[in-house]
Amino acid sequence: MTFSALSSRGCPFLCDFCSERLYLGGGYRCRPVAEVVDEVKRCRSRNIFFGDSNFGGKRSHAMELMEALIPLKLRWSALWSAYLCNDKEFMDLARRSGLLHVNIGAESIDPHTLEGMNKQFNKVHKYTEMLDNLRRRGISYSLNFIFGWDGETEDVFRSTLDFLHEQKVPVAYFNILTPDKGAPLYDRMKSARRILNEQEIGRWPGQVCHIKPAYCTPEEMEQRVREMYHEFYGLRSIFCRLPLPLTKANAASWFINLSQRKMARAKHDDNNFDGY
Repeated sequence: MTFSALSSRGCPFLCDFCSERLYLGGGYRCRPVAEVVDEVKRCRSRNIFFGDSNFGGKRSHAMELMEALIPLKLRWSALWSAYLCNDKEFMDLARRSGLLHVNIGAESIDPHTLEGMNKQFNKVHKYTEMLDNLRRRGISYSLNFIFGWDGETEDVFRSTLDFLHEQKVPVAYFNILTPDKGAPLYDRMKSARRILNEQEIGRWPGQVCHIKPAYCTPEEMEQRVREMYHEFYGLRSIFCRLPLPLTKANAASWFINLSQRKMARAKHDDNNFDGY
């Protein structure tokens, strides 16, 4: 059984589309390491998911915590920023402490899109190095992507899939840009009258298009994201991308792929994946 724990609250960054600071408060706050370790011990499980918005938001705190996790012999997972995967000392310690899977907000393979998102700390030219660092350490990982940003073109869907297949990325999630209330993006979109179904904007985020995209219709945006899921989690893609499930990390990637394939192939009208 996997238990969830928190080692921090908030995020040190101010991405243009993110409304987290409205819900969780500004700034980045860390729990005392001893307190987190005690909580993990009380779970009496070797499987821990750290639900932090950014586990590595304060590098020194994350390093101290990972060092303290080593004697517990855990298999743990978390989410953190892409640049940390190019930090050798950080990644070596993460592996020694039992990191099984990390989720990373790549968001885009276009530097101009990332700049518009105020996410310049994601360096596209270092993505290949980042993925090599994870594979070399036997760490399972997943990447998040967002589509619908102004300045994108229709080529973004194909180029993203080509990148994922070329790099043999084990798991990826494809999301439609959603201007959550409280984010700067929301205010701009609302002023430009580009928000659709404002009352529904918090439901099924990332799967329903709540905006008027610059380069296609909302219906076309939803269809293209669905098509990405169908292709990426097709059997041919899965067998080409994933190594044999001979390690715990590889087995985790296979499990996620098969569950995502089931959801992608499910017939649904409202994009509600509950129950799948």
